[in-house]
Amino acid sequence: MAGRPKSQIDWKRVDELARAHVNASAISRILGYDKVTLYRNIEYKYKVKATDYLHERHVEGTGLMREAIYKAGIQGNIIAQIFWLKNRDGWTDKALVQHEVLPPVLLSLPPEANDEDAKMIEAFFNSVKDDNERISTEPESLQEREKVDN
Repeated sequence: MAGRPKSQIDWKRVDELARAHVNASAISRILGYDKVTLYRNIEYKYKVKATDYLHERHVEGTGLMREAIYKAGIQGNIIAQIFWLKNRDGWTDKALVQHEVLPPVLLSLPPEANDEDAKMIEAFFNSVKDDNERISTEPESLQEREKVDN
């Protein structure tokens, strides 16, 4: 009987790719099988739906990766420790920004400017700073405004 030779499925490689969350279409292309052939062989060999089989391998892959990151962290890998704590324990990166004074302003005065001109410019920028402080200390809510007014 002539016919197509049966596909020899490399199950170890199928499992490895599935654990890496590679989908069935990509596994088939990588290993040179037809997707239908892969599905049929999974269902014949393991007696489960191919989608369930592949899903279980995805879950295994995630578990193996979690274990590897955990072990690396326990062994002192700082990056793994930070990654684990951010993803499993709710750690976050937060930038705390506080503006207490205005940034310095660099001025280039013309050569004909005198000390009086420089003082006037300095007074202007100091008044802007005072306005910013006043604005930031104003009551934020209507209730706070009523307390201040009374």
